[in-house]
Amino acid sequence: MSTLNKRIVILGAGYAGIFLSTNLSSKLDKDSNEIILIDRNNYHQLMQEIHLVASGFRTADQLKIPISSLIQGKNVHFIQDDIKRIIPDKNLISLNSGDIKYDELIVCLGSSTKYFNIPGADKYTLPIRSIYDASIIHDHISKIISDENKKHNIVIVGAGATGISLGSALAEMINASPNKGNIKVNIIEATSTILPGWDIRVKNKTEEILKDKGIRIFHNSLVERVEERTLFLKDGLEINSSLIIWTAGVRGYNIDIEPTIDKTNDGRIIVNEYCQTNQYKNIYSIGDLAAMKNSKGTLYPPLAQIAVRQARYLADNMAEYYIKGNEPKEKFDYEIKAQIISVGSDEYVGLLNNYVVSGDLAKMIDEFTKQTYMKSLKTGGKNISVNLYENDFFSQVMAGITFAGFTFFKGLEKLA
Repeated sequence: MSTLNKRIVILGAGYAGIFLSTNLSSKLDKDSNEIILIDRNNYHQLMQEIHLVASGFRTADQLKIPISSLIQGKNVHFIQDDIKRIIPDKNLISLNSGDIKYDELIVCLGSSTKYFNIPGADKYTLPIRSIYDASIIHDHISKIISDENKKHNIVIVGAGATGISLGSALAEMINASPNKGNIKVNIIEATSTILPGWDIRVKNKTEEILKDKGIRIFHNSLVERVEERTLFLKDGLEINSSLIIWTAGVRGYNIDIEPTIDKTNDGRIIVNEYCQTNQYKNIYSIGDLAAMKNSKGTLYPPLAQIAVRQARYLADNMAEYYIKGNEPKEKFDYEIKAQIISVGSDEYVGLLNNYVVSGDLAKMIDEFTKQTYMKSLKTGGKNISVNLYENDFFSQVMAGITFAGFTFFKGLEKLA
């Protein structure tokens, strides 16, 4: 039984925050520890699928999971509010509704759009960082599709995973419409290839799919400025567009912390191998907002699977400390073994243990990952498939066996 009475406050109910709160709740004694989760929304957003809302293949409600349903029966108290500032010297968080004290604070507020100080980018383009953003894009696309009197260009700036998934889904939506001949999807990328940081084989396979969908890709194309309905590139090219969507980069969510703590130039909170900030050992950060170096000395990328792995790691460490009084011994480490990208409403491609996967196998990996995530939230991390988020050999074997069972039953469903 836990002997430490602590108030643990978690800011943000994204992938990192909601996973941490549910997993931590299952490990700590509810009579001795208080877990508080704070977010401005009363729902958890399945951000990896918001491109499908923009393209009309999912509704907004399908990707909104009520937080109340995820914490039901768990030792988690939810507060819906906006966070004004953090005052570390007083262990205090200032909310719109008042102040709240903490013993341990975990900041998982995610990321926001980065515009690189490009003139007009924030004014004349649409971001896609939330379900709300995706719904606005869908409204614009629907109007464009219904306009049969003129030709339209849709421009997506940025060929990372978000831009590629969005472009693929929008092209599929447009190609299914009677007005498909009048609308063109364009993706603008500053570097020489799409999907920076991904395996070259996945890049090539994905680019083939994009071209088959009729998407034009502009490589080595730097944006100079944006004006209303026009994108100006540094090579002199001007692209007129009915809609410009910005997916070119992200930065850490801007949260006011007084006195300040160490951050990167992109606003991410610098943390050590135990997810702790440099200045305050009782303040942690995980997920997209956290800047943590891996064993190679480079920063972990802002990916959902890393956010979830950090949340599980931190839940284990906190439970070990509060229950047994042990300081964390193992540093955070995570090797990405699978990366899957959506390239349409129901099409996927990616990498699994250094093998390129596509078709039904890639789709099943994606489904298995999403199912594992949702089960882990509901069980507090007590399901067998949660081993997917562990690095050790035994856990990976167990995850592999679970996936084999998943694919077997999926195969039976197809035969039925």
